[in-house]
Amino acid sequence: MKLVGKILMPVDVNRVCTEQINSVVKMSKEFNSEVSVLYVIPETELHSEIEELLRKYIKEALAKVVKALEKEKVSCSQPIIQSGNPVEKILQAANEQGSNLILVGSGNKSEDEIYKLGTIAEKLVELSEVPVWVAKTGQPTDLKEILCPIDFSDPARRALSNAILLAINFEAKLHVLSVFEPFSTTSPRFMIDPKVENEKLFGQFEQRMNDFLRDFDFKGVNHSIEIQKGIPHEKILESIQGKGIDFLVMGTNGRSGFSRLIMGSVTEKVIRQLPCSFVTTKTQFIFKLRLDSEIKEIETHFSDAEKLQKNGYYKEAIDQHLICLQINDMHVPSMYKLSKLFEITGDQVQADYYEKLAGDLLQRLWNKKIEFEIRKHYWANK
Repeated sequence: MKLVGKILMPVDVNRVCTEQINSVVKMSKEFNSEVSVLYVIPETELHSEIEELLRKYIKEALAKVVKALEKEKVSCSQPIIQSGNPVEKILQAANEQGSNLILVGSGNKSEDEIYKLGTIAEKLVELSEVPVWVAKTGQPTDLKEILCPIDFSDPARRALSNAILLAINFEAKLHVLSVFEPFSTTSPRFMIDPKVENEKLFGQFEQRMNDFLRDFDFKGVNHSIEIQKGIPHEKILESIQGKGIDFLVMGTNGRSGFSRLIMGSVTEKVIRQLPCSFVTTKTQFIFKLRLDSEIKEIETHFSDAEKLQKNGYYKEAIDQHLICLQINDMHVPSMYKLSKLFEITGDQVQADYYEKLAGDLLQRLWNKKIEFEIRKHYWANK
């Protein structure tokens, strides 16, 4: 089953990152992925003879990388050589290749620098809609202890979905962490007892976390769920060190500014320290089933759910339909079945939620169909 169809692997031919290759091998073997190896020649004015020699050297270097991957039974496409701005060309290649994942090395920084993450890796995290996996130089990625911090946002939702599948496939322990930042004020204008206010806010925070986690299936996953109090990025970094975390999965809210793009303050502060290898998700998931595998998998779980419902095992049937939605979050039949099952079990809030979810999705699909027909008519008469 190809959960990760294509991986783009930009490399530095002058210093190939062993951890990057090892991570690519792990992922491609586990998910039967095809790997595209890429090198971008920075924009420079070179004499034609020198450029020819440089390209020959790069081709030989990339051929060695491909040979090393193929030796590990990894499927590789023809190596890609581009010229121009490295970040722009990597993002362009990921888009053209339909990559599920960009897997890069962390780059090189001196030990005395405050921020350890290389410039290209950091820019890719900031700008890429495709998930970016950064393999930390000098630290093997064992994928035994995975940390996924959550803040209840959509990127965090995608991050946790990815983290669960990684934990399942690599038999890792998944640590789910959310950080409550206590309210504090020293201003005499606020007649508020901070302790009382924080108790109320913490209760609301716990409820939000419970609501958020309700949509995820942790069955068969070795996991822990924890809320800590403090400054988010500090608590995340402390958890990585204290729990022996070897891989981090984080969502990132990319948003434009006047001078540059930022990735979200907490994510930025954490990954710039490069505490371990990590993957970030913004608007896309790492895992995408190809249509034939997706249909087969969904049909199996959907059929199991029907049988369970028929025999009165409503909770188990709900779990099966939720798995269908984890595989494909646009599976409308499971949404309607979930609405019915939650109604049977007396949870009208969830019943209404899934009925509305299905209705909204069908409306969006109908609107897109109309838009497509209009565009098709316009093109035909152009």
